[in-house]
Amino acid sequence: MLRSYLLFGLMVLFVGFPMEASAAENNFSKVMTEVAELKKEYNLPSLSVAIGLDNRVAFAQAVGLADIEKGLEADTSTQYSVGSLAKPMTGLAVARLVTKGKLDLQYPVSKYVERPHYTRLFSVAELAAHTAGVPHDTPERDLAEFSNVKDHQHPLDAFYVFDKHPLLFESGTEYRYSSNGYILLSAVVEQASQKGYVDYLSSEFWDYLGMKATELDTSFAGHENEAAYYSSTSKKSVHVKSTTKRDRSFLFGGGGFISTPSDLVRMAQATYENGFLSTDALQALSVPLKLRNGEINKEKYSLGWRVGGINLGEQDKPWLVLHHGGVTDDAATAYLLVVPECKASIAFATNYVPEKFWRMRGRMASILKEYLDVERCNRWDFLQPSV
Repeated sequence: MLRSYLLFGLMVLFVGFPMEASAAENNFSKVMTEVAELKKEYNLPSLSVAIGLDNRVAFAQAVGLADIEKGLEADTSTQYSVGSLAKPMTGLAVARLVTKGKLDLQYPVSKYVERPHYTRLFSVAELAAHTAGVPHDTPERDLAEFSNVKDHQHPLDAFYVFDKHPLLFESGTEYRYSSNGYILLSAVVEQASQKGYVDYLSSEFWDYLGMKATELDTSFAGHENEAAYYSSTSKKSVHVKSTTKRDRSFLFGGGGFISTPSDLVRMAQATYENGFLSTDALQALSVPLKLRNGEINKEKYSLGWRVGGINLGEQDKPWLVLHHGGVTDDAATAYLLVVPECKASIAFATNYVPEKFWRMRGRMASILKEYLDVERCNRWDFLQPSV
């Protein structure tokens, strides 16, 4: 559903000279104005935005109400359901296992997880790039989310939402987005690491990058800082609160986390050439997977990320962009855009899914330009992405 909302190859991002103090203050004011305008234009209860440069959060602000009924203002510590941003998070966990020599992307998934029976038919890379054929929309998912609400401890415990359904097509021949496929990939992470999936992310990833506000969306998560969610608006444009009887933990790496934009731009640091990931792992993130017939998959999806390009000034070719969105139906939407070679990123989250929400994503590039300097960007010679 989210596949064609961003055409980064068409965007042009103009970059200026290094900022002096007064210029930085002016840019802060411009960004704050843009954030306030976005909140008003899309009738959002709250909007939180963060910008990352190098290994620091260069900008983080929130506007609006985290809980309308309580009159509780959102701030940078407010957590939101980030939906499918769990997928690039899982992709980075897989890349870390590749770096550590504990996982091979070309091995069949059955090397790590033998059920369902069809895991021998596709590789880890194909599963991560949504070309394995694992079904996405299954009736068991709605039951797991809204009816049979419980806390899931391990990805294997959630296989019941897809394991009785056959593959949608011959593996490696098509692209079909699948959150259920990422439940399976989460189990691969667990088996390859010999740690619980969440334990592995926490110890090898979240702690390392300082992601202290990110956690699996269980019944005991987010009690202090998570926003209230709103599913719609009344005829008078008053927000209507979303159901609270809901479980997202069963999705694990397919969409099971709450986080903050500040944590999301900290997560982006893992995509930089800073030693966290090996050259092979960075390449797996940055180059869209090919189908078995040699064609690039239609969404230019790599290891948990969509791959694009963005022009910086008058450069001869676009710079690499990694991006992904997340939507929790009738509750929240979030987005992360990364320019790894510039060591720059921007993320937003909100507690409502407005009409034409995808247009907000394009606005993130124009906001990021206020903080980018072309002199900080360095081409990675080993990458030849198809963008």
